[in-house]
Amino acid sequence: MDKKPTTLTLPQEYEVLLKAMLTTDEKVTQLLRLLDLLNEPDHPMTELGQALIEALQRIAEDLRKATQLRDEHRAALNQANETNTALSQLLKDISGQLQDIRAENLSLKQQISEIHGLMFSPVD
Repeated sequence: MDKKPTTLTLPQEYEVLLKAMLTTDEKVTQLLRLLDLLNEPDHPMTELGQALIEALQRIAEDLRKATQLRDEHRAALNQANETNTALSQLLKDISGQLQDIRAENLSLKQQISEIHGLMFSPVD
């Protein structure tokens, strides 16, 4: 059975963020509607209202942690990019120095060859 391998296509960062925001917004909207119903003064389910408030607080805390984590990841990525740029420049500099050394070695090789030629040539 021949199966062609499929390439893994990762979603873009904005797609992941949008999906997370949409699902979170939907949950928060549903909870807020219920909370509005339970905030009525004559509503008998104040415990349920308190449970909803606690659920909203947990969601808010999760969102805060996710935002903090995203910011930390973004900072780490920026640092990695800066390090990568610096290393790329360092590699270019080293490559240029190696090219200079190769050129100097070639010149020295030619000079040594000329000196050997003069040393071993018959004297008239």
